[in-house]
Amino acid sequence: MDARLECGPCLLRQALDAAQQTDADETTRERVLRRVATEISDISLTETPMAIAERGQAIVREETGEDDPFEEQKQAANRTVEALLPALEYRLEEADDRFGRAVRLAIAGNVIDVGPGHDVDIEATIDEVLGQPFAVDRLAELRSDLEDAEDVLYLADNAGEIVLDRLLIEQLEADVEVVLKDRPFLNDATAREARSVDLHEVADLSTRGTAGVGTITDAFAERLQAADIVISKGQGNYELFSDCEANLYFLFMVKCGVVADTVGAPEGSIVVA
Repeated sequence: MDARLECGPCLLRQALDAAQQTDADETTRERVLRRVATEISDISLTETPMAIAERGQAIVREETGEDDPFEEQKQAANRTVEALLPALEYRLEEADDRFGRAVRLAIAGNVIDVGPGHDVDIEATIDEVLGQPFAVDRLAELRSDLEDAEDVLYLADNAGEIVLDRLLIEQLEADVEVVLKDRPFLNDATAREARSVDLHEVADLSTRGTAGVGTITDAFAERLQAADIVISKGQGNYELFSDCEANLYFLFMVKCGVVADTVGAPEGSIVVA
């Protein structure tokens, strides 16, 4: 998905938010602002928003010296959602359609996102998502494809959210490989966060093989094509992978107008695309 003009202010705010998570003084934050603004002014709108965000976050790391500004928030998100697990597992047990409910729970976790600047209320979001229709509904096709799938690639998104991803992965009979970020990027999950919630007990863990979150290597493109099914979580992964040739299913909550126009669903809606 190509970037649009509206992405510029969002990506600038995203970089400033990351800088504010550190101990950087006002002078350092001003340098972040000016450097990222200059970077955005030179962007090509044929790039993905993720590729541009990657460069903005690199500037934050360079100026502040902090490799993982959201480390504490990621740990807190995992703890918060893990505390909800007994209630969430009960919701699965009582469901007539366990798989469908697990998909909804996994999408509800997608609200745990510092990128679009939304406040997080995971419990309220779970209640909302469980009763909300899909704005784009390919759930039946996903269910059908999974019946014959042996190799599922699962592209993870945020910390906290990965606890709910585990509930969905536990419903799958295929071998599942969860792909995480190679290095910290906003509050996205790395192998460290995944292992802290025991995700390695239900799936193999891997990375894309590049520190660049906005980069798709040839080797990873081949891995996408080779998988029977790719389940892609989150809006950022949609922005990056929506033009790839693979059997991709995107599960996420629509959080901005640009993606809403692209996927054909209103902001705040949930999609299986």
